Amino acid sequence: MKQFLYILVFCFSAFGFAQNTGSISGNLLDLEEGNAPLLYAKVKVKETGVETLSNEAGFFKFENVTPGTYTLVYSFVGYETKEVKVEVLSANDQNLKLYLGASTVSLDDLASVFASATTASNDSGIVSNK
Repeated sequence: MKQFLYILVFCFSAFGFAQNTGSISGNLLDLEEGNAPLLYAKVKVKETGVETLSNEAGFFKFENVTPGTYTLVYSFVGYETKEVKVEVLSANDQNLKLYLGASTVSLDDLASVFASATTASNDSGIVSNK
């Protein structure tokens, strides 16, 4: 009987400790393509440095996250990089829908990149016949 009580107490304490974490999950969607999922976009928890990629459906998940407030940084090549604050509660799943739009390049930025590339090619000794 004494052994049964020890096992019972151990099981209840194990379940009590297992409930002290939460999770963050969600979908990354494309604003440009009618909320289509963004495949393999990067999602990072800023405070811990843990990162993951979204799957083919745009879904991502962080498990066993200790309760607290975190900043998610999410990005995709050719799209904006955004941040969002998330509060994780014990034994709770935060399910999010995150949207990214295409990043824009101004004509001035493009001209400065072209000018620096031209200067670099002239400095490298490359001669072109025009």
